Amino acid sequence: MHTRPDISYAVSILSQFMHQPKEIHLYAAYRVLYYLKGTPVNVKMFTDADYAGSITDQKLTTGHLTFIGGNLVTWRSKTQTVVAHSSVEAKLRSLAQGVCELL
Repeated sequence: MHTRPDISYAVSILSQFMHQPKEIHLYAAYRVLYYLKGTPVNVKMFTDADYAGSITDQKLTTGHLTFIGGNLVTWRSKTQTVVAHSSVEAKLRSLAQGVCELL
């Protein structure tokens, strides 16, 4: 069961009152948070690196995907400014960037 479809309507309605919230909106937000607290959260992150994949400059390309409850929430791919000396270094750089994004 995915959480997002269950709460998207409630969050959409609450977001309409962000500029002039009332106490009733706070209680509604608490109910959404209470629902989320009782819902198991499954976070998965996948990282990968292309060691010296660019033919012209041999720079490292890293990427990561983050899924929460089966829904893709972030993804990123970046060509690094440094050249990795090994495939292990490339994978560790990708993993470190992914963990930093997750935190």
